[in-house]
Amino acid sequence: MATGMATSLTHDTPSAGRADVRALTDLTIRSLKDGESRTDGALPVGNGRLIIACTKARGQLRRVWSFRYRKADLRGEIKIGEHPALSLEQARNEARALLELVRQGTDPKVARFEARQTEIQETRQRAALGTFAALLDSYVHHLIRGGKASAREVKALFKRHVTDPWPSLAALPANRITSEMIRDILARLVRKGIRRQTNVLRSYLQAAFTHGAHSDLDPRRAAVDAAVFRLASNPVTLLPRIQEYESTRDRVLTDDEFRLLWRGLDHVRTEVRLTIQCATLLGGQRFKQLLRATWRDYDVATATLRLSDGKGKRSAAVPHLLPVSKRVSALLRQLRAMNGNGEFIFSTTAGKKAIHHTSLPAHFVSIAAGAEARSQDAEDPFQGRDIRRSIETRLQSLGVSREIRAQLLSHGRTSGVQQKHYERHDYLKEKAEALNSLEAHLSKVLEPRARRGAKARTSPQRAASPENALAVC
Repeated sequence: MATGMATSLTHDTPSAGRADVRALTDLTIRSLKDGESRTDGALPVGNGRLIIACTKARGQLRRVWSFRYRKADLRGEIKIGEHPALSLEQARNEARALLELVRQGTDPKVARFEARQTEIQETRQRAALGTFAALLDSYVHHLIRGGKASAREVKALFKRHVTDPWPSLAALPANRITSEMIRDILARLVRKGIRRQTNVLRSYLQAAFTHGAHSDLDPRRAAVDAAVFRLASNPVTLLPRIQEYESTRDRVLTDDEFRLLWRGLDHVRTEVRLTIQCATLLGGQRFKQLLRATWRDYDVATATLRLSDGKGKRSAAVPHLLPVSKRVSALLRQLRAMNGNGEFIFSTTAGKKAIHHTSLPAHFVSIAAGAEARSQDAEDPFQGRDIRRSIETRLQSLGVSREIRAQLLSHGRTSGVQQKHYERHDYLKEKAEALNSLEAHLSKVLEPRARRGAKARTSPQRAASPENALAVC
């Protein structure tokens, strides 16, 4: 009886009959005492067996699964888990898989080692893959290195509409981002009633993935062992732009609307009024571009203002030089007196920070909606971005050529090889003549009706002179 008990407990001797071994149960496993082991009879006979052994460590009983195998030159034992973390059924499945390896002539220890090495390699590769958030950051830094003024705006756009509301997507490797995920990101904006920025965000996301694909091939990044994105495609490409969200306008301000705008500026903050007047008198410069100007960009001696034109696919901002008339110079002196030693010309914080272009539309909305508003189309009140179009239209009517208008308003000045590399004329004289014509024209437009009726007493030369231009403002 004692001998039979010993055989049923260990089953490790070659003489033990597998046909007599019973299948294990959970009750049998829980009944094991320190030093006891059992073989599971549920596995097919031959080449391997599933064993559970009970040991005591630090006062606690541990029941450990192992698989013992033997076939020709293959023999050994491999631990596969601990009960109850690895259940009886799970241990059997694991043992069956190992048994199949043995029957194919593969050592389970070798197979497990190779699988572990593969897992480690895959983990390292996943860790080295750049995330979606890292891709967006990389694109923003690319804009910063290129001197793009849009970098700050793009960073805020990604944070507000991608990384903050979608943290789980931001943490994914960039090459696992699908078109459906991008669709969901944009759909959130649509549900919130955000129109134009939906297409803007789509464009920046598409540019970010294009940048990521190119950056993987950049030897400068490889030299510093930077994370790679391994992008096989651009998931944004398949998503269409929402055409009805495009805000192309052809609105041109009438003379009455220009007068309304100029009068309305008396009711806004002085720094903002002077900024809008400067933008207009300088030929309708882009607010986003003009507002970046610092006092270092203004040369009093030569009466010129240097702007940095970072618009378009340029590796660096292109200098855009503007002549400053006596009237604009007077406006700048007022701003200088208000800014003190501040850095930025157009500022409401004593020059510490530039006015942000997104703060201006509200002023135009207020002016256009004023009690005196008599818009040519009540359903389409004028906006700040209409000034640039209106100014160029008036320059055109004043006979200013397209070439000079392009130089004055910085339209595609570096689009060709000849323009980009060889043409270095600054067109300052031609720009000054165009702006003088514009000031004289606006002076007549903005002159009060009573004075326009009595203008016979004023010589045309005096009315059009720079000193008297826009005196009404």
